[in-house]
Amino acid sequence: MNELKATEEQTTGPVVVGVDGSIASERALLWAAEHAFRMGAGLRVVLVRTHPVPVTSIAPAPVWPWPVVHHRDEQGAAETREMLAEIVTATIPAKYDDNVKVDVVDGDSASSIIEVAREHRAALIVVGRRGRGGFKRLLLGSVSDEVATYAPCPVVVTGKHSEWTPQSTIVVGVDGSADSDRALKWAANQAQLVGSRLHVVHAWEPPYAAPDSLAGTMPFLADDQGELAKHAQKILSDSIARCVPDGSDLTVTSEVLEGYPSAMLTEVASGAHAGLLVIGTRGLGGFSSMLLGSVAHQCLHHAVCPVAVIRPSDGQ
Repeated sequence: MNELKATEEQTTGPVVVGVDGSIASERALLWAAEHAFRMGAGLRVVLVRTHPVPVTSIAPAPVWPWPVVHHRDEQGAAETREMLAEIVTATIPAKYDDNVKVDVVDGDSASSIIEVAREHRAALIVVGRRGRGGFKRLLLGSVSDEVATYAPCPVVVTGKHSEWTPQSTIVVGVDGSADSDRALKWAANQAQLVGSRLHVVHAWEPPYAAPDSLAGTMPFLADDQGELAKHAQKILSDSIARCVPDGSDLTVTSEVLEGYPSAMLTEVASGAHAGLLVIGTRGLGGFSSMLLGSVAHQCLHHAVCPVAVIRPSDGQ
């Protein structure tokens, strides 16, 4: 493993967190409050009043005391906002209270959260892995999946294990692409902010067979496994050299693994008891039509720790 040092880049804008009264959104609120506090950023808590939905045995009841169905009227919005503020105050530690604002909006959950983030130039959006919808087949739930795909800023999707300590490791996956460079820079900055160790991982899969016309012409199609391993190590080293400058007290470790990237990343994050797994939206294998790449999608579904998807900012 390599040892390096990194420098910090300050972030601006609030942390926006979507809540819906579920246990998942309560975890997201606590994670967002802690992260905003460490960043020195404001926290905006967003509750979206959606169209009525039927309550069934597969839709868990909300933890917080507002009904599943919200009426779209000004008086109802004011009452909901007041209740939300009281619940937020009761849920998060008192040290976070100074810079917390609440928003109650009507509309589609994902697009409303995205719009609040865009309006306030959010540095980060935090959502729970599954909310009141509760369908296992939705995995992330349509809200967190859509927010991670279309948000104007980085998105953190919290899971069952969302505790954060200064000793937590931040794991980031790289593949040499512009998206992974963006993820590595963001991860290094966050590790510096919270005092965590940064662990950089490049995972690669050997090709099953290379067509004769391509054999020997491209590094990742070479027959020599040793050459493939050297190329993988170079991708990792070059990524760190580009994105993690020397000169600070941030400790960075790295490793190259052979295997499917999403499986390797989630395994490393689990084994390291990571506080956060960071990935880009798409890597070198991503098709432009896939707004959320397959590795990012699989990590969001299967990682036990919170996952940060680092999207380009609006205009990039």
